[in-house]
Amino acid sequence: MTTEQAIFLVNGEQTDRISVTDRGLQFGDGVFETIRVHQGKPVWWQRHMDRLLEGCRRLHFTELPDTRFLQKEATDLASVCATGVLKIIITRGCSNSGYTAPADTPVNRILSLTPGMRHQSRAGQGIIMGICEQRLAHHDTLSGIKHLNRLEQVLARLQCQAEGWDEGIMLDDQGSVIEGSMSNLFIWREDHLLTPSLQKTGIKGLCREIIITLAEENGIAVEQTSLRFKDLANSRGMFVTNSLIGIWPVVNFNGQQLAVCANTRLLQVKLEESICSAG
Repeated sequence: MTTEQAIFLVNGEQTDRISVTDRGLQFGDGVFETIRVHQGKPVWWQRHMDRLLEGCRRLHFTELPDTRFLQKEATDLASVCATGVLKIIITRGCSNSGYTAPADTPVNRILSLTPGMRHQSRAGQGIIMGICEQRLAHHDTLSGIKHLNRLEQVLARLQCQAEGWDEGIMLDDQGSVIEGSMSNLFIWREDHLLTPSLQKTGIKGLCREIIITLAEENGIAVEQTSLRFKDLANSRGMFVTNSLIGIWPVVNFNGQQLAVCANTRLLQVKLEESICSAG
């Protein structure tokens, strides 16, 4: 899939250019959401907007984006393709004043739509996964925010690419298991699910929340807890998830072959049903 296929809107104008004084470019001063498009509609729209606004508030934006206006732009953009990826970026705007932002700076909004769903390609066959060397730092103020500073994830993805992994697990600086480089993690212990609690770092993904609900609705107990490497090594199966990939079962972790259990396949079906009904 090439960038020529993508459509971009910057503050409502169809363009792929933005000022070099934009604070998202200068400092990573902004937030983003990546949204799956199904049947020409953004999936789980309100959940994404709730998190987007929460991120803006926690970064102390003086102006919040108008989500009704965003919805109109996003809906019009998404309607041109059956499936795709919609990304929304909100930055604090433009300034030449260094780290200090002028109080009256209007936010910049950037929307992009890329047709197709290449991210789903591993849902059936499963993935190879390892442990990333890059650690996630604890940020009490920034924890859980989908902010534009993603260098930890960029470095982790470079290792995944070099190692030939589809995904890599990231630990914090104390050695606790947190998440994948682009996903949340679930592991099976007996017949119930464990997932990292994500109190100090990491992203509580929307798909993660929905899977927890779907599991409980289908009689599967879920525990949000602290996990270490030994918990992964001793698990009877695992999978990773985000809003685009759905559920990717892990069939090889750290060189160890893993089976895909029936309940993982059940949750894949239930999640796709949720996506289809939400689209």
